[in-house]
Amino acid sequence: METLKKIFKISGITVLSLFVAFTIYANWEEPPLSDRLNIKPIELAVYNLNRDISTEDSLQISKQLTANKGVTASTINRLGKTVSITFHGDETSESVLKQIVESANFQPQKVDFTAFKGPQCPVPMEYIDFILNAKKALCFR
Repeated sequence: METLKKIFKISGITVLSLFVAFTIYANWEEPPLSDRLNIKPIELAVYNLNRDISTEDSLQISKQLTANKGVTASTINRLGKTVSITFHGDETSESVLKQIVESANFQPQKVDFTAFKGPQCPVPMEYIDFILNAKKALCFR
């Protein structure tokens, strides 16, 4: 019975010290600017176009995209035949943005970044997100 008490006591002290250490770690560095200013996240949509883009088409698409509420920036690469758009997902959607590009008689195809092969992180993104969210929750600044 005493050994069981010792095991629980040592386990409790270990868990508590790990929690205190993680809390100190979460408050050690200054939070990022986006967290301090409570800036909402943006999303990225990149579309390949089926033909060359003229200057007039580029200006028309750019004007329509910037007039859309929720679009924070757009870049049209005439040589690469791509349109890159950053936007707030709660104010507009990818389908609306795609329709804007289609209205200029283009057939946009969304670039799938997961199809690119190359070095990948061996740790699943869910684990990294869990640690970052726990760190944010324990930051008292």
